[in-house]
Amino acid sequence: YKVIPDASAALNPSVQTVATDSFLERISPSQGGALWLGEHHNSQKDHSAQATLLRQLHAQRKEIGSKVAVGLEQVQVEFQPVLDEFIAGKLTSDQMRFLVQWDRRWVWPFENYQEIFDTAQELGIPLVALNVNSEDLVQVERGGLPALPRNTLLNYITDPQGFAQFSNSNQFRTYVDYVIRPSYDLHLELGLLKNTMSGEKLDQQMSFRNFYSSRLLWDETMAGRAFAWTKSNPNGLLVGLVGADHVKFSNGIPGRFERMAKSNNVPDAASISVMLNPTMMDSRPSNQLGIMRSAANSPDSYTLQLRYLKEGVEDEALYTLPASTGGVMPLADYLLFG
Repeated sequence: YKVIPDASAALNPSVQTVATDSFLERISPSQGGALWLGEHHNSQKDHSAQATLLRQLHAQRKEIGSKVAVGLEQVQVEFQPVLDEFIAGKLTSDQMRFLVQWDRRWVWPFENYQEIFDTAQELGIPLVALNVNSEDLVQVERGGLPALPRNTLLNYITDPQGFAQFSNSNQFRTYVDYVIRPSYDLHLELGLLKNTMSGEKLDQQMSFRNFYSSRLLWDETMAGRAFAWTKSNPNGLLVGLVGADHVKFSNGIPGRFERMAKSNNVPDAASISVMLNPTMMDSRPSNQLGIMRSAANSPDSYTLQLRYLKEGVEDEALYTLPASTGGVMPLADYLLFG
């Protein structure tokens, strides 16, 4: 399905069925850019879909003389040389799994991703490590962005001014209130904030500030790594395999990639988002999950967009007026089932 957002006074978004034979063309524009496949990490169905799409995209891009690469949230940037050796045929998948410390740094079952790695190695598709190194993320989870040495921070955030401006808008604040803050609340409720993402015990429970900072660093790094590959490979397509939470409502990775493309004079580089096998729960704040478990699940029941206010609208009495709408953020560009 294609998501059709609606920023008019009606605020009535919808979905439109896309024929299977035209879907590939829609998500793989000739000018290249990035295609974000938002996954559920524990879903074999999602990973099978990714492997199938990867094979189809490789064949399609080969016909027009355009490169394809796979961006991996699952692998941290320090292990890029390992991925290169794997694609060159110098390592088996078991050796690669060990050398990138998959079972310690990612933990989701490697077996679910096996078909993706086999496909990439068979077809010689480059793999790009997207994620922040655990050793650096831990520092942010403990002390926020100021805890990282400046040189290290600049390795991840190469455009500090653009990074700051991106976060300073009603659009982004609406996204934070709907996506990031509820995620923090759920982690808090489940007792998951006593440890870092890599399992290290914290002296005190992680604050929202540090949780928020680590999430922003994560998204900015993944977008930046993807854009660097795109810039070095004009008209190439980077297929990002990342969690659905980083894709939905555009202000995770996709919007950051768009910002980088525009500021680097590559405005035509696409940034297309696809949610794989989404449920209604993916479209709602994560602290509402218990309420929704028995609800009907169809695209018509999803929250298909988020409305945000124009800059400067502060009077609550004006919030609901159509003239106060600054715009909308679609759940994704496409929803793919199967």
